[in-house]
Amino acid sequence: MQNLSPEQLEGRLNAHRKLLLALTAFLAGGVEGRAFLERLRRDAETVSDHEEDPGVEPNGSFATQQIADDEVESIVTAALLRAKAIEHQEQARTVAAPESET
Repeated sequence: MQNLSPEQLEGRLNAHRKLLLALTAFLAGGVEGRAFLERLRRDAETVSDHEEDPGVEPNGSFATQQIADDEVESIVTAALLRAKAIEHQEQARTVAAPESET
C-alpha cells in the first residue's frame, strides 16, 4: 500500500467508522443484537479497581487501551441511539399512516 497523506488516512478512518456504526445500528435493531451491544458497552477491557497496578508511571499500553475502550463505547452508544431513533420513526409512521378501510 502506498503512503497515504493524513487527510487520506482520516477519510478512510471516517468511512470505516461510518460503515461500522451503520452495521452496529442494524444489529441493534434486534433484541439479541441489542443485548449483545449492551454487554459489549458495559464490559470494558480497561483495568479498573486496582486489578492491576500500573506502577508509578503507567506505560502507554494503559492509555492506548483506554482510548480503544472509549471508542468502542462511543460507537456502540451511537448505534444504540440510532437504532432507537429508527424505531421511533417507524412507530410514528405507523401511527400517522391512515388505516385502510376494508
